[in-house]
Amino acid sequence: MIDIVVGKDTMNEAQPEKRGAGGRPPGSRKGDVDARLLDAATRLFLSLGFEGTSCDQVAQEARAGKASIYARYANKAALLAAVVDNKFKGLFDAGRDGGADDVPLRERILRAGEAVIANALQADAVALLRLMVSEAPRLHAHALDAERMLLAIGVRHVAQAIAGSDAATDDASAAAADLIDRVLAPALLRALLGADLATLRAAASGKLAAAVDAVLAAGALKA
Repeated sequence: MIDIVVGKDTMNEAQPEKRGAGGRPPGSRKGDVDARLLDAATRLFLSLGFEGTSCDQVAQEARAGKASIYARYANKAALLAAVVDNKFKGLFDAGRDGGADDVPLRERILRAGEAVIANALQADAVALLRLMVSEAPRLHAHALDAERMLLAIGVRHVAQAIAGSDAATDDASAAAADLIDRVLAPALLRALLGADLATLRAAASGKLAAAVDAVLAAGALKA
């Protein structure tokens, strides 16, 4: 869970970055600057909302120059989209177990499904999605992309579990999408409308086994 309390030390005057050739950060620090900007933007967007967060605040919180933001993101909407993308990818990468081939297929899918439910239906992820939806007039296509992106990452996670050590096939991806549509998509919609997340996670988990059995019974996958 991301701590959204802004510490006093991080609000001190931003320190200028040491620049490399052409005014850019040295290569060894570029990744660090990227991470600091996204971490700072995540905390501020969650704490202050889209309208209440400025690029100046993000730069100060990240101890980076404002130019560092505009060198990477065209505007604040693009920065928010990057925050959401980074948040979701980080959640699912952290929960990936590789889909070991010696684990039965049904068990692999169940494990992956549980990870998707736990990761997608957590407070920060839903708060970021809700923020993008509420700011739809300003964010245009980005607001619509966020939910699709989360669902797509969930599909990839399940498809990789189905495939094990092999590359995910079209059949694996189709089966994963079917499972996500059955279990996660309805719960995510209710989460965006303000339903209790713990209740939604429990309900989705309760439906998971039956949904996996239905996907396997369709015959597209070999157990």
